[in-house]
Amino acid sequence: MTCETSIIIPLYNAERFIDETISSVLDQEYTNWELIIIDDGSSDKSAEKVKKYLTDERIKYFFQKNSGVSAARNAGIEKSAGKFISLLDADDIWQPTNLKEKIDALKDENIDWVFCDMNMMDENSVFKGQTEDGTDINLFEHYLLWDRTVVSGPCSNIVIKRHCFEKSYLRFDPTFSTAADQDFCFNLSSKYAGKRISKGLVNYRIHSNSMRRNIKVMEKDHIGVYYKAKKNKLFRSFLFEQRCFSNLYLILAGSWWKDGNNRSRGFYFLLRSFIAFPPQLFKILKKL
Repeated sequence: MTCETSIIIPLYNAERFIDETISSVLDQEYTNWELIIIDDGSSDKSAEKVKKYLTDERIKYFFQKNSGVSAARNAGIEKSAGKFISLLDADDIWQPTNLKEKIDALKDENIDWVFCDMNMMDENSVFKGQTEDGTDINLFEHYLLWDRTVVSGPCSNIVIKRHCFEKSYLRFDPTFSTAADQDFCFNLSSKYAGKRISKGLVNYRIHSNSMRRNIKVMEKDHIGVYYKAKKNKLFRSFLFEQRCFSNLYLILAGSWWKDGNNRSRGFYFLLRSFIAFPPQLFKILKKL
């Protein structure tokens, strides 16, 4: 039987978590899937952890020289055969009905991709009592404005119809690391209709080694993503573009000020936020 859904896991030194992640796929009520694991040059015991699952013919393992998570996801997309493609990170967990509910939603011809809300857990899989929701109302606009959560944890959350990848050659840009998912979602939501399932069907792991904690890389990546969006003419007007960049700079200001403990860098981005869109002044004063 040909698989209907391809699940792609990029794997890099995740020996501590990969058992739980694969087990959550095996526990899915929906069973017509293939699992493609792209090992991006792991140096720990990740490969040994995966090996015991390869007796299941639906699970396929590939090793590549370390090239980054975007390259690993792209390799998985190229190897996939399903009419739906689902992304999953090697440290996150799916609830048993996750795939079933999303595939059912994609039976609607007007929907191209689907996502759900996200349950937050710590490194030890203990729930933090927090569920992060999203929105499918003015989805693309909210993405560009970065004024709220749109899709929480997209790379463990979204299921996409194959035609999205084929019609526009949708892929992850390997020049970005922490913001590759943002760039991907800008491109996805600019062309295709997404739908939210208002349930926490995915458990997202928050841990100290999260890439998002590197604020210097975050700054470079997210600014790069917004300039790429500008180059691709994703902003509907100059004024809207300025609002979007202003919000981006305000977020970077908060990250440097609070998490990076660098107030001078934070103030620099507060100033850039005001220059880009002066009506932002009241929000800036509130931040201060």
